[in-house]
Amino acid sequence: MLYSALDVLRQATGLPEALVFEVKPSPGLAKGRRPDAVFVVQIGRKLKGQWDRARSARNSDIVSLKLTRNVFVAEARLSSQPRFLRSSISYLKEAVASVPRGKPLIVTRFMGPAARELCRKEGVSYVDTVGNVGLFLEDGFVLKESSQGLRQQRREMKAMFSPKATRVLRVLLENPDRAWGYQELADAAKVSIGQAYNVVERQTGEEYVGPTKAGVKVLKPAELLARWAAAYSVTRDNRVESFYSDEVSYRGLLEKLARGADRAGVRYGFTLFAGASLIAPFVRTPQVHLYVVGDTAKLAELAGLKPVASGGNVHLLQPYDEGILNPLQTIAGLAVVGNVQLYLDLVNYPARGKEQAEELRKRAIGY
Repeated sequence: MLYSALDVLRQATGLPEALVFEVKPSPGLAKGRRPDAVFVVQIGRKLKGQWDRARSARNSDIVSLKLTRNVFVAEARLSSQPRFLRSSISYLKEAVASVPRGKPLIVTRFMGPAARELCRKEGVSYVDTVGNVGLFLEDGFVLKESSQGLRQQRREMKAMFSPKATRVLRVLLENPDRAWGYQELADAAKVSIGQAYNVVERQTGEEYVGPTKAGVKVLKPAELLARWAAAYSVTRDNRVESFYSDEVSYRGLLEKLARGADRAGVRYGFTLFAGASLIAPFVRTPQVHLYVVGDTAKLAELAGLKPVASGGNVHLLQPYDEGILNPLQTIAGLAVVGNVQLYLDLVNYPARGKEQAEELRKRAIGY
């Protein structure tokens, strides 16, 4: 990990020379941590033997890197979640005080967006093995985000917002002021207690969720909601079937669809502008979207819908997970998805979806 990251660093700085390593004893920077070794990394053109000898050494905890007038004291970390990163940042800031022109540097496998933001706020340089670099130098800075890093970030986001994980997050974000025990959180989200625990642990590492005396609760609801929204698309992540209805009344169409769902024995929940029209109306549109869990063909038949290839005004969405319908809210006798899901569906939707989402957030979500 250490050498891959330093190779990324060499490329990012544009230096043509090879980085050459010389392993020396620790100069007392660890202060009780007792690293395996301290690496003094200098710019050089030869001494391949030193390079090979450094590769055979164990990963160190401390690295001192000299780039022209800049000296970095760095810690190599396996995890770069913000919760764990804070201790490294605090330690490194203390350690560099004994190094002339010393600057802190984090070396890790992958530095996610929240961790990179934390480092930038703290003025701590970072480099990871996939190509993300942030160097804060005496006479400038270097920032780089790699395409490989973006792919890794997408994989991280996919795991962070898996179907079971989003069941738990939806419950937490719908109740931002509530503290939960693990069993009651699992029951509310309809997952196992082990799954609830794993989701909370991951989000605690990202500092979006954390323990309190009363139980676990969401600590940064707005930031977590924004992170989720960046990873989600209502039309990409759910299957959509389009139909046409000749019902002239918008309210009449909603009621007809609700009656059809009841008669078909399917679960439903209005979303997008149809759902927003019942909670925080702002943008008017003839389009109606609703999630359906069950026989969509039977619902379409009972509601008098005609299938179309394009140009429909009724769109039945089969959700990527049934947790989308937990919770449901009843407005004037009609079922609507929860406000968090409604916001997620709207915020990246074209044709003024973001405007409607922000109006919903202001009037119904509150964070």
